[in-house]
Amino acid sequence: MHNENDEDAIMKTWIIPLSMLVLSANVQAAERYAYAKVKQVTPIYETVLVSSAPERVCYPTRQRHDATPTVVGAIIGGAVGHALGHSSSNKKVGMVAGAALGGAIGHDVGRNGYREVCEMRPGTQRRIRELTGYDVTYKYKGELYHTVTQRHPGKRLKVKINVRPAFY
Repeated sequence: MHNENDEDAIMKTWIIPLSMLVLSANVQAAERYAYAKVKQVTPIYETVLVSSAPERVCYPTRQRHDATPTVVGAIIGGAVGHALGHSSSNKKVGMVAGAALGGAIGHDVGRNGYREVCEMRPGTQRRIRELTGYDVTYKYKGELYHTVTQRHPGKRLKVKINVRPAFY
Protein backbone atom coordinates (compact mmCIF):
# COMPACT_ATOMS: atom_id res chain seq x y z
CA MET A 1 0.00 0.00 0.00
CA HIS A 2 0.94 3.53 -0.69
CA ASN A 3 0.60 6.19 1.91
CA GLU A 4 1.14 9.94 1.95
CA ASN A 5 4.33 9.74 3.98
CA ASP A 6 5.98 7.62 1.24
CA GLU A 7 5.07 10.20 -1.41
CA ASP A 8 6.48 13.01 0.75
CA ALA A 9 9.72 11.08 1.20
CA ILE A 10 10.03 10.53 -2.58
CA MET A 11 9.37 14.21 -3.24
CA LYS A 12 11.96 15.35 -0.70
CA THR A 13 14.50 12.81 -1.91
CA TRP A 14 14.24 13.33 -5.70
CA ILE A 15 11.95 16.07 -6.92
CA ILE A 16 13.20 18.99 -4.85
CA PRO A 17 16.94 18.43 -5.57
CA LEU A 18 16.13 17.79 -9.25
CA SER A 19 14.21 21.06 -9.56
CA MET A 20 17.05 22.94 -7.86
CA LEU A 21 19.45 21.48 -10.41
CA VAL A 22 17.26 22.62 -13.32
CA LEU A 23 16.97 26.13 -11.85
CA SER A 24 20.72 26.41 -11.22
CA ALA A 25 21.49 25.28 -14.78
CA ASN A 26 19.54 28.28 -16.05
CA VAL A 27 21.46 30.63 -13.73
CA GLN A 28 24.96 29.30 -14.63
CA ALA A 29 27.14 31.39 -16.87
CA ALA A 30 27.22 30.71 -20.60
CA GLU A 31 30.70 30.69 -22.11
CA ARG A 32 31.54 31.65 -25.67
CA TYR A 33 34.69 32.62 -27.49
CA ALA A 34 35.51 35.58 -29.73
CA TYR A 35 38.60 37.29 -31.15
CA ALA A 36 40.01 40.63 -30.05
CA LYS A 37 42.37 42.80 -32.08
CA VAL A 38 45.92 42.94 -30.69
CA LYS A 39 47.05 46.56 -30.41
CA GLN A 40 50.54 46.21 -28.89
CA VAL A 41 52.94 43.39 -27.98
CA THR A 42 56.03 44.05 -25.87
CA PRO A 43 58.51 41.24 -25.14
CA ILE A 44 59.31 40.69 -21.46
CA TYR A 45 62.94 39.87 -20.67
CA GLU A 46 64.54 38.78 -17.42
CA THR A 47 68.25 38.73 -16.66
CA VAL A 48 69.24 35.30 -15.37
CA LEU A 49 72.53 33.91 -14.09
CA VAL A 50 73.73 30.86 -16.03
CA SER A 51 76.46 28.66 -14.56
CA SER A 52 78.53 26.09 -16.42
CA ALA A 53 79.55 22.87 -14.71
CA PRO A 54 83.03 22.49 -13.17
CA GLU A 55 85.50 21.02 -15.66
CA ARG A 56 88.34 18.50 -15.23
CA VAL A 57 91.44 19.70 -17.10
CA CYS A 58 94.55 17.52 -17.58
CA TYR A 59 97.94 18.51 -19.01
CA PRO A 60 101.44 17.00 -19.10
CA THR A 61 104.08 18.43 -16.79
CA ARG A 62 107.73 17.69 -16.23
CA GLN A 63 108.63 15.89 -13.12
CA ARG A 64 110.97 17.57 -10.72
CA HIS A 65 114.58 17.28 -11.95
CA ASP A 66 116.27 14.44 -10.14
CA ALA A 67 120.02 13.61 -10.27
CA THR A 68 119.41 9.91 -9.64
CA PRO A 69 119.14 8.86 -13.33
CA THR A 70 122.41 10.68 -14.14
CA VAL A 71 124.31 9.08 -11.25
CA VAL A 72 122.93 5.58 -11.94
CA GLY A 73 123.74 5.96 -15.66
CA ALA A 74 127.33 7.02 -14.84
CA ILE A 75 127.88 4.07 -12.51
CA ILE A 76 126.49 1.54 -14.98
CA GLY A 77 128.38 3.12 -17.89
CA GLY A 78 131.61 3.17 -15.88
CA ALA A 79 131.23 -0.49 -14.91
CA VAL A 80 130.54 -1.52 -18.52
CA GLY A 81 133.50 0.56 -19.82
CA HIS A 82 135.80 -0.93 -17.19
CA ALA A 83 134.69 -4.47 -18.04
CA LEU A 84 135.28 -3.97 -21.77
CA GLY A 85 138.85 -2.61 -21.41
CA HIS A 86 141.68 -5.15 -21.89
CA SER A 87 144.62 -3.48 -20.28
CA SER A 88 144.68 -1.36 -17.17
CA SER A 89 144.94 1.88 -19.17
CA ASN A 90 142.11 0.75 -21.48
CA LYS A 91 140.03 -0.11 -18.44
CA LYS A 92 140.51 3.42 -17.05
CA VAL A 93 139.70 5.08 -20.38
CA GLY A 94 136.74 2.73 -20.90
CA MET A 95 135.50 3.43 -17.40
CA VAL A 96 135.71 7.23 -17.89
CA ALA A 97 134.12 7.09 -21.34
CA GLY A 98 131.43 4.66 -20.15
CA ALA A 99 130.67 6.81 -17.11
CA ALA A 100 130.36 9.94 -19.27
CA LEU A 101 128.17 8.19 -21.83
CA GLY A 102 126.03 6.47 -19.15
CA GLY A 103 125.65 9.73 -17.23
CA ALA A 104 124.47 11.55 -20.38
CA ILE A 105 121.97 8.81 -21.19
CA GLY A 106 120.74 8.75 -17.58
CA HIS A 107 120.40 12.54 -17.62
CA ASP A 108 118.28 12.42 -20.82
CA VAL A 109 116.06 9.69 -19.40
CA GLY A 110 115.52 11.69 -16.22
CA ARG A 111 114.90 14.93 -18.13
CA ASN A 112 112.16 13.45 -20.33
CA GLY A 113 110.08 12.27 -17.38
CA TYR A 114 106.62 13.75 -17.92
CA ARG A 115 103.47 12.98 -16.03
CA GLU A 116 99.86 14.01 -16.43
CA VAL A 117 98.45 16.43 -13.87
CA CYS A 118 94.68 16.94 -13.59
CA GLU A 119 92.72 19.58 -11.73
CA MET A 120 89.13 20.70 -11.38
CA ARG A 121 88.43 24.18 -12.67
CA PRO A 122 85.31 25.90 -11.36
CA GLY A 123 82.47 26.56 -13.77
CA THR A 124 81.94 30.01 -15.15
CA GLN A 125 78.97 32.25 -14.52
CA ARG A 126 77.45 34.73 -16.91
CA ARG A 127 74.30 36.78 -17.09
CA ILE A 128 71.97 36.48 -20.06
CA ARG A 129 68.71 38.14 -21.03
CA GLU A 130 65.99 35.53 -21.41
CA LEU A 131 62.60 36.07 -23.09
CA THR A 132 59.97 35.07 -20.52
CA GLY A 133 56.71 36.26 -22.10
CA TYR A 134 54.80 39.06 -23.82
CA ASP A 135 52.95 42.07 -22.46
CA VAL A 136 49.84 42.30 -24.67
CA THR A 137 47.33 45.12 -25.08
CA TYR A 138 44.19 44.15 -27.02
CA LYS A 139 40.86 45.73 -27.94
CA TYR A 140 37.47 44.05 -27.69
CA LYS A 141 34.20 45.85 -28.43
CA GLY A 142 35.84 49.27 -28.14
CA GLU A 143 37.51 48.57 -24.76
CA LEU A 144 41.24 48.12 -24.20
CA TYR A 145 42.42 45.20 -22.10
CA HIS A 146 45.80 44.00 -20.93
CA THR A 147 47.32 40.54 -20.31
CA VAL A 148 50.63 38.65 -20.26
CA THR A 149 51.09 35.62 -22.53
CA GLN A 150 53.81 32.99 -22.86
CA ARG A 151 53.71 33.07 -26.68
CA HIS A 152 53.40 35.92 -29.16
CA PRO A 153 49.64 36.24 -29.86
CA GLY A 154 49.86 37.42 -33.45
CA LYS A 155 47.34 39.97 -34.82
CA ARG A 156 44.37 38.69 -32.85
CA LEU A 157 43.79 37.07 -29.50
CA LYS A 158 41.14 34.48 -28.63
CA VAL A 159 39.09 35.67 -25.63
CA LYS A 160 36.49 33.88 -23.52
CA ILE A 161 33.12 35.65 -23.19
CA ASN A 162 31.38 34.83 -19.93
CA VAL A 163 27.69 35.82 -19.82
CA ARG A 164 25.72 35.49 -16.59
CA PRO A 165 22.67 37.14 -15.04
CA ALA A 166 23.13 40.43 -13.22
CA PHE A 167 21.43 39.10 -10.06
CA TYR A 168 23.83 36.17 -9.79
